[in-house]
Amino acid sequence: MQPMEGSDKSVASSASTANNTGTSGESNLLDQLQDLHRRLAGVRQSSQRYNASTRNTGPVPMAHETNKIIVCSVRRCLRMVKTQDDDAWQYIISETGFRSAIDYLAKRNTVEWITWPGAVVDESSQDGVRRKLESEFNCHPVFLSNDILDLFYNQFCNETLWPLFHSLSQRSDNRLLENFHDKYEAYCLANQKFLEVVSEVYKDGDLVLVADYQLMHLPALLRRRFPEITCAFYLHCPFPSSEFFQMLSARESLLQGVLGADLVVFNHFDYVRHFLNACTRMLGLESSPSRVEYNGRLVSLGICPMGIDPPKYAITPSIKDQVARLAKQKQKNMKILVGVHTLDFCKGILEMLEAMDYLLQHYPEYRGEVQLYAIVRDYGRTASCQYKILSRQVDELVGKVNGKYGTAEYCPIRYFKRAIPLEQLIALYNVADVAIVSSIKEGINLQAMEFVASQKDTGHGVLVYSEFAGCASSFQGALLVNPMHIEQVAASIDTALKMNPTTKRIRHEQLSRYVNTYTSTLWSQRTMSALNQAAAMAKDYNRLEKLDTAQLLGYYERSQRRMFLLDHDGTLNNYKSMSELAEPSAAVLACLEELSADPRNSVYIISGRTKYWLEKWYGHLARVGLAAEHGFWFRPAARFSPVPAAGRVQRSIINNIPDPIDEADNSSGSSVDGVAPTSFNIGQAQHLAPSSDPTRPSSTMSVASVATTAGGTVAQESSDEEDRSSTRSFTPINHKEEFSLPEAQPWQCMFSDVELEWRHDVETILEHFTERTPGSLLDIKDCSCTWHFRDADSAFGLKQAKNMQLHFDQMLRDRPVAVVMCRIKKYVTIRPWRVNKGRAVSRILEYECESPYFSPSSFDFILSIGDERTDEDMFNVVQGSNSYTVTVGHKVSRAQYYVEDPDEVLRVLTACNALSTTDRQTM
Repeated sequence: MQPMEGSDKSVASSASTANNTGTSGESNLLDQLQDLHRRLAGVRQSSQRYNASTRNTGPVPMAHETNKIIVCSVRRCLRMVKTQDDDAWQYIISETGFRSAIDYLAKRNTVEWITWPGAVVDESSQDGVRRKLESEFNCHPVFLSNDILDLFYNQFCNETLWPLFHSLSQRSDNRLLENFHDKYEAYCLANQKFLEVVSEVYKDGDLVLVADYQLMHLPALLRRRFPEITCAFYLHCPFPSSEFFQMLSARESLLQGVLGADLVVFNHFDYVRHFLNACTRMLGLESSPSRVEYNGRLVSLGICPMGIDPPKYAITPSIKDQVARLAKQKQKNMKILVGVHTLDFCKGILEMLEAMDYLLQHYPEYRGEVQLYAIVRDYGRTASCQYKILSRQVDELVGKVNGKYGTAEYCPIRYFKRAIPLEQLIALYNVADVAIVSSIKEGINLQAMEFVASQKDTGHGVLVYSEFAGCASSFQGALLVNPMHIEQVAASIDTALKMNPTTKRIRHEQLSRYVNTYTSTLWSQRTMSALNQAAAMAKDYNRLEKLDTAQLLGYYERSQRRMFLLDHDGTLNNYKSMSELAEPSAAVLACLEELSADPRNSVYIISGRTKYWLEKWYGHLARVGLAAEHGFWFRPAARFSPVPAAGRVQRSIINNIPDPIDEADNSSGSSVDGVAPTSFNIGQAQHLAPSSDPTRPSSTMSVASVATTAGGTVAQESSDEEDRSSTRSFTPINHKEEFSLPEAQPWQCMFSDVELEWRHDVETILEHFTERTPGSLLDIKDCSCTWHFRDADSAFGLKQAKNMQLHFDQMLRDRPVAVVMCRIKKYVTIRPWRVNKGRAVSRILEYECESPYFSPSSFDFILSIGDERTDEDMFNVVQGSNSYTVTVGHKVSRAQYYVEDPDEVLRVLTACNALSTTDRQTM
């Protein structure tokens, strides 16, 4: 038996050795992975867009050296408290990330704060306090009385706006309606007081930054008083979905207040989306993902998450001493959890305490081994009734847990009902094993970043982070939890406490990369840069001048190669929802015919209508090019061709402009592949009726047949004078050679490769809206769909259109499709984003220049006229010194000029024709 025992020992020893070898191998593998991860992180860091070498570290560009940055904030600069000894004021500088961002700007620019000092100051002391703040802190105080402060700050901001902005309407309960008028009046009055103080220090060229939900009216007030002001608004907290925001009776005025800014900055894309939805639903504004058009102005939207200043959380010698003291106070093997919160329902304080209770109950091995440091800062909010209730609930829950699991030597929760000094907080973060962020809803949590920055040297702590807090998707190294799921939070704490050191270091490096990249310094740089860009863009869009027709005609007369790019609806004629009613007038057709008869002129009509209708209205004008459905279909303008000397027939271009009916008679038939009506008659095409001019030969036209082919419905026309010669000639101005009158070109598809698989689902939904919106009209085209609500009830139709736009924005967000709503013409159109008038104009210029290397400068005169958002793409393409871009109606536009209405457009074109006529008569 003895040998057997020795054998067993040998086997056991071998197994133990193998096990140790396996553990060692696993550890080595993890170390190699960590090293690889670190090297990969270095490569990523070097290619970061906003790395230190590429950031702009200079001063913010100003109009003049004497200009400054004015920062308006209710509570992010400093606060005043009375000392207990001599009843004097003590001034405490804020330690927020926002303050760090502004301090960075103050190193390179002159910065002045406009702020509430954090306390009620009696009138006798206000002058002294003001002098102190202005001389030592560059701060201009806004003093508020007790009554105004309570209504404005406690009741309206803290008890009404704050819960709603965090989607916690149940916390507002009856107080949302209680005394609302008085609270809102106080809010308006407080914003007005800020305006008066800003007005005392503002000079032309200064930049103004307004911070947070307490001052949502201020940008509009500033815009009213200083129309040319450059202003940004930053919202630190979340912006709620429109379903929550619409609960406020003052919702429209709050939105209008914010839209007084040039730039509105949010912490997350979701908040931009919610803001756009609110603007669309409640104000009916047109918007894009990064801009809103409001009151003739362009307001830019930005996403820039706030950060901290990481060097501030470095471990200094004095902090090391505090770390050592904390380590001594820790019992042997005690694990430290830390949760730093503001006293607020949305911070999830109760949920964190419930998770601690659950952890100690269901993981008994942690009793006596884990201690939670709960630091709750009230920031004066205990003046509110609801926050007093929350404070009492926290006290009770802390007492319950400590009473249930505590002993004479062990206290499960150490509760600090106050803010603690920064150095002590950094030391606590440094020794903590787990940090808990249990927010129910939060814009961005800077305490999590502080924890990561404080662990720079150790990296042994793990972050348990709420998936409802801002930047959760960016915190890849954190353990994400649902704070309402108490069991999950407790399980994640258990996972964090048992995590091996290598995994902890990898997770810490992931978090550290984000914290050290998206700092408060970067926030200030990007925000100020975006503000200057937004202001420049707004001025670029808002510089519209009335078209000077005399100046335009001067350029027209001197030019030799001209391009006319014209919209149809709202430009050449007044807009009509039904295509059957949108036919151009005889005056417009005659004007275009004469304009295109000059060989120096190239004329194109670019419309959202189908090619069937453009062919029907303008098909007889061969020299007028057509682009249907925003350029999906293209019919080039026909070119003049020389006529041999033999057999030329001289005609006067002035007295014998080709008649539309002659063109129709000379064509053997026109094929239209678009949607056509089932019958076609002379009454439906009045512009093709025989001319009543006795100097012109009379002709008649009959409809031969309407046939259906595989390509669609084909309307075929035959003439009674088919034997008439199809070649006519004339002598153009300034040319010795005669040219034959051209024939119309065939239609061609310019975007045959666009994706149209989305159309079936879109059409089904559009039919649903059409059935439920009396008076609406659905227009299905070859590459797009348009839903008209012009003839529906105005309020209900607009509401349906907003809902439709929001639905399609969500449904088609991953598809190459554009959803455009036009409030003026009252339609919503869904089309491939590649198909737009800008691309259509590019193809037209390419065709006219006979080269892919075209340029607007190939023409010495370009006149582009449109009236809506879809025409902005066209304006962008033809910008230049030789171009006139004109919008119909005074609005936000990239155009240079505006005219009042389609009648004025016709007058401008007619004036161009008159110059050509005079020129021809002179010749």
